[in-house]
Amino acid sequence: MSQLFVAYLHTASNSITEVYTDSMNTSVTTKSLVYQNTNIRLQHQLWKIRPNSVCANHSQQATQFSKCTQQAKAMFTELCSELSCMDNLSNKGRSVTNMYCNASLSYKPMVAYIGEPELKSEQELKQKKCNLMILKAMQDDSPETLEQKEKACGT
Repeated sequence: MSQLFVAYLHTASNSITEVYTDSMNTSVTTKSLVYQNTNIRLQHQLWKIRPNSVCANHSQQATQFSKCTQQAKAMFTELCSELSCMDNLSNKGRSVTNMYCNASLSYKPMVAYIGEPELKSEQELKQKKCNLMILKAMQDDSPETLEQKEKACGT
């Protein structure tokens, strides 16, 4: 009889612990959501999204990371709007709504644009060639090198 009572208490306490842990979100939870064809991974705890975890799986590729974090910001905003319009949300549902709304306001995405390098003007190209010839003449003082330097630098 005492073993049955111990088993009952163990089950009841585990159940209460699970409900408390789930409702308070005390453990770190990892989520992977797809938003507009972008896989957004994040972690949250205590109903707060951990900013450094958002798109961390893309952190080694700057353009993908930038796109992912910008999509995450848009997703937080959209989820906030959609969940805020829902009636009769449970306590957990309200906590999730608050989490996404807070992230919508506070999350700062990383914005990176990689563009083509600007073309150098003719004068900049001449200056570069002159600088290279000065360096070469410092290493080799042969008459040919000095002549090439004078030609490149116009001296």
